[in-house]
Amino acid sequence: MSVGDTYPALAADRGAELRVAGLWLLVLACAAPVFALGLGELVANWMTPVYSHGPIVVAMALWIGLRTLRDEPRALRRHPALVIWPGVLLALLGIAGGLVGTLGRIGDVSAYGLIPWIAGVLVVSLGWVRARRLWLSLALLLLALPLPQVLYWKVTTQLQAAASELAAWMISAMGMSVYLDGNIIDLGVYRLQVAEACSGLQYLFPIVAFAVLFATISREPAWRRMALVLLAAPLAVAMNALRIAITALVVEHYGVSAAEGFLHAFEGWAILLAAIAVLVGVMLLLRACFGRGTQGGPMLDLDISGTGEVLGRVLHVPPARALGVLSVVALAAGVLVLVLGSSQPEAPGRTTFDRFPQRVGAWPGVRGALDPAVAQVVAADDYLNTTYFEPGSMAPVQIFSAFYRNQTRGAAIHSPEICLPANGWEVSEIGTRELDMSAAGYGRFEANRAVVTKGTERQLVYYWFEQRGRRVANDLAVKLGVLADEVLHGRSDGALLRFTTPIDDSAGGLLAAEARVRDLMRQALPQMPGFIPF
Repeated sequence: MSVGDTYPALAADRGAELRVAGLWLLVLACAAPVFALGLGELVANWMTPVYSHGPIVVAMALWIGLRTLRDEPRALRRHPALVIWPGVLLALLGIAGGLVGTLGRIGDVSAYGLIPWIAGVLVVSLGWVRARRLWLSLALLLLALPLPQVLYWKVTTQLQAAASELAAWMISAMGMSVYLDGNIIDLGVYRLQVAEACSGLQYLFPIVAFAVLFATISREPAWRRMALVLLAAPLAVAMNALRIAITALVVEHYGVSAAEGFLHAFEGWAILLAAIAVLVGVMLLLRACFGRGTQGGPMLDLDISGTGEVLGRVLHVPPARALGVLSVVALAAGVLVLVLGSSQPEAPGRTTFDRFPQRVGAWPGVRGALDPAVAQVVAADDYLNTTYFEPGSMAPVQIFSAFYRNQTRGAAIHSPEICLPANGWEVSEIGTRELDMSAAGYGRFEANRAVVTKGTERQLVYYWFEQRGRRVANDLAVKLGVLADEVLHGRSDGALLRFTTPIDDSAGGLLAAEARVRDLMRQALPQMPGFIPF
């Protein structure tokens, strides 16, 4: 089919191609300042093992989209782009997301705005009838985006616990002694720390992405493709557990140094390639057991013929006035980014925690340091880790605080609700309680309160998030507050503040622990504003 058959007017006016190309370039140029931060953050994430699959996903999404346009009925190619209002709404939503993310200096939010922006431009260019056929390509692009930090830690923490328990079972089944303390695998002569025991799960998202990609281009029946996707997460857990179990076997027979060499060698692409091989093996096994299905032929549809020709049609898409309107909107948003982004106030100064008093009132204290592996996971700019002793009884209360100068560029507060189970503590009770710290200058506020147990030990934990003069109990509310304050006030600093004390049933139990914690709070909080600015 010639261009004249599809768009007679354009065949007669070759200059229209230049106008269309110029309009597309204008749309991209105007939107660049709005999404520049998001694109930069996206590329930075793709350079890490967790999201290294991103470029492959984007390439596959583009290829599948081109195949969809290649195979569309000829009648659709003549279909005028009349219904475009959904595209305008989607594009405006994308611009809003990019604007909020860029002004809030949260690249992930800006990157999320790219999806509705791309969808909106496609609908405006092709019309709703044609563009909606590209839904699969747009859905695949979601796999290239980083997961929000709140969801990331909650998902990986649960899977880390499952991997650690499975690994401990495997090691025990091989006849070796093992002790599981949260996510720490203790082999006696060697301990796989939290970071080591869980590092294999950084390939969870690539494995899920490849499972979805295989399912997308598979010719197999729908139920088999769905089974492949559902297998991805358990496969990631099992591969990591197997890695840990083999490490224990290496320790048993060849020593610690050999195990450390194995850990290094079996990380990286080795896990991912092994998992992909398992996925392909499962597909072949299902085909061998249940036949080739109704479509027959090859297992994967890898046809690329004609996709290059489809790219040429971009120049033959009739220009829509709405594209010009979107360019103006994007340009206005870009100017807003340049104006507001260049004049951000600085966060107030603070005193570092090494100056925090080791004696608070009548409470003497002993300063401690975090284990280097734990400090790396916490990734705070400054932290306080001091244990104070109640006058008279000398019962301990630990104050821990992690301060972050910027919570918008990768750094994030780790909620104790996630970290405590990872360290072997079982949360037997959790909720919020109102604290009245008006005398300490903090007013009344809601704080998280938990009772945790490990073996015969019990502890009472109070914690909340200090967010620029506000006390926040909910970690999702923290993220939303950081975004709003960064946009409105140019600040994203904040801290976690946690008080922990043992519950001793022989010395007053929970009531005594409660009174002890609150007493230290009243003594210590008046000191905090200089270290955690309001």
